[in-house]
Amino acid sequence: MAQAHMIASDDNNPNFVGAKNPDQALIVRFYSMPVQNEFETEKQGRPIYADLDMVEIMAAGDPLSVINQPVREDHKKRFPLHWAHYMNKHGGDPREIGTPLSAWPRLTPAAVEELRGLKFYTVESIANAPDAALQRLNMVAGMSAYAFRDHAIRFLAVARDDSAAQAAEAKSKALEEENKKLREESDAKIAALRQEMQESLAAQVAAAVAAATAPKKRGRPAKVPA
Repeated sequence: MAQAHMIASDDNNPNFVGAKNPDQALIVRFYSMPVQNEFETEKQGRPIYADLDMVEIMAAGDPLSVINQPVREDHKKRFPLHWAHYMNKHGGDPREIGTPLSAWPRLTPAAVEELRGLKFYTVESIANAPDAALQRLNMVAGMSAYAFRDHAIRFLAVARDDSAAQAAEAKSKALEEENKKLREESDAKIAALRQEMQESLAAQVAAAVAAATAPKKRGRPAKVPA
């Protein structure tokens, strides 16, 4: 019987005797994934995201062993060197809530990493950056830092307008569906009432016809008293 595949570690493998740490054969990558914050999105009227720390674990040469999941404390303890490398690159950053730089089509992945290295993590951080902070940017995406900030402001405004339009459209569709449902329920009730009335009328007509066509009973003549 084939055994289920496991990615072993000395934390969960009681048979590990220290000869070789099986985790050394694993390919481990910590990364950040933007996840939409539904509460802030509804509150601010535009898509708002927050970074979520993720870990990818796989056995070398085995594409079926890939595991992707949010980072837990045991992942940090199990892969301390990988976690330290990730934190040196991305860690210690304030996890600002906003629109991630990767969601801005104007930026290439390289430009995103460059901006993160300068401690800009969201489009909002660019749009709200003071002049002193912009001086550190020099040329970004083929334009001056100040023009880059103006583009960030316009991008957020368009995103806000698009979100409002989408919300209005969704509300209109929901209202239309509700009205359609009410009409269907009303039509069903009217049809049921009409059917009930027709059946009642048919029963009354049948009863009247039956009474009119029923043969009359003949009885003996009454005796006349002497």
